[in-house]
Amino acid sequence: MNEFPYPEVQPFERLQVSDGLMINSQRWQLAHEYHQHRQNVLYQSLFLPGIICGLGVAPIEAPQDLPAQFRDGRWVQIQPGLAIDLQGNFIVVPTPINFRIATIAYNRAIEMVYLVLSYVDPTKLRQTNSNEILVETFRINEKTDLPLSTDIEICRLAIAEGKLEIQKPVDVFAPKACQLDMRYRLAAQIRPQNSIRIACLQSQLGQPSPIQQRFHFLGRAMSSIAPSLSIIEPIANLDIHAELTIKHLSPYTLIYLTNDQAIEINDSTELALREYIAKGGLILIEASIRQTKLENLLEIQQELENAHHNLLKNTQSNTQQADRALIQAELQSELEAIKIETNNTIQDLLNTFSSHIPMETPMQPFSDLEPDHPLRSQPFLFSHLSAIANSPIQILTNGSVIILLGELSQVWSGQSDLFLPRESIRNCQELGINILNYAAQRYSIHQSMQVNAQYQSNTALPDESDQRRITNMVDKLVVDKLA
Repeated sequence: MNEFPYPEVQPFERLQVSDGLMINSQRWQLAHEYHQHRQNVLYQSLFLPGIICGLGVAPIEAPQDLPAQFRDGRWVQIQPGLAIDLQGNFIVVPTPINFRIATIAYNRAIEMVYLVLSYVDPTKLRQTNSNEILVETFRINEKTDLPLSTDIEICRLAIAEGKLEIQKPVDVFAPKACQLDMRYRLAAQIRPQNSIRIACLQSQLGQPSPIQQRFHFLGRAMSSIAPSLSIIEPIANLDIHAELTIKHLSPYTLIYLTNDQAIEINDSTELALREYIAKGGLILIEASIRQTKLENLLEIQQELENAHHNLLKNTQSNTQQADRALIQAELQSELEAIKIETNNTIQDLLNTFSSHIPMETPMQPFSDLEPDHPLRSQPFLFSHLSAIANSPIQILTNGSVIILLGELSQVWSGQSDLFLPRESIRNCQELGINILNYAAQRYSIHQSMQVNAQYQSNTALPDESDQRRITNMVDKLVVDKLA
């Protein structure tokens, strides 16, 4: 999802009406602008910009009343429809609009053309008549640059050199040159409660990172199963060898890296990570344990736990109770022994990169978290962690750092070589969403307790708002009354 800012925090100003007030055009306009401003803030706060309905684009024959030089295959018709833009303005296209694509490609290069719609305030247009009614209108543009945040993209088109014949695509999900591409149209929707910005630490920035694609697929799953969350794309890459500062890290809700990358972190980045988590950021470290001693230990531990659970669940006759108690005691003893060995092996793994990651607070396993902990319960409920294709996973956290033992992210894209069923893929996606939801909540709470430097001042501003003055007056009256 793209990032769409909230409206500016400004007080509403409206006309104070009293008997005998003389209404002139300026006061009437002030009353009108108040309602318009309030409506725009409402829609900008609660909704994301995009197409509400209609606004389809179809190739058509050129109008016959035009000169021959304009009667070519470059014509499209934009259908009536509704949209809402970034400022909360409604855009209404009441009738079909015929439009000619004028861009030409040169030097055998493919030129991308964007057909966009934007709101036009009629009061800012030069008026040629004295009509009392102003119709809110719009503008249709074709661009070769990426659309602006205030634009509503209704279509894009790849143009090749030579004669252009705009066509409908044979496969709408894989349009070719000169075919209408409607895949990137955004639909107006309710604004998610939390938008998550992710950065991945990488050793080689020039090469594509598979983790970015995995987060992309997880974000697509979130749009349907957890619409209150969204991932802001693109996923950023940060150079792990650079001396990163808090200025580089602070824009991100979550920083992702592997255990091998954690070893490469330099002193400057380590200091920045400490300040980053203090400000509410979350570090996610994924460590592959495939074909390692730890994987074998976790498998044995899981088998013993399942056997212990099944033994407690099965009912036996009185003559077999003694044997069951003996088996239960043996299982419990073996389970405690394997847990000790597993914990020691995990601690050995953590020690390899703990000197580079702020992990002074002890790590707590997923199973020891409270049942209502966000990682276990929001938005999806987990009583325990399931194995992935018989390969166990483990999660450890101290609140600011999450250690993921296993290859959970590999499953998010559905392109894992494990050939997992759909249910297993969905479980892994839901666990990943719980991690992102925890990161988003933690970041939001920490940010809510920060002093915004933009408004920080030692003295009162000369243009204090009426609300501030009223608050001060009430406080003074309360103090005088108590005195």
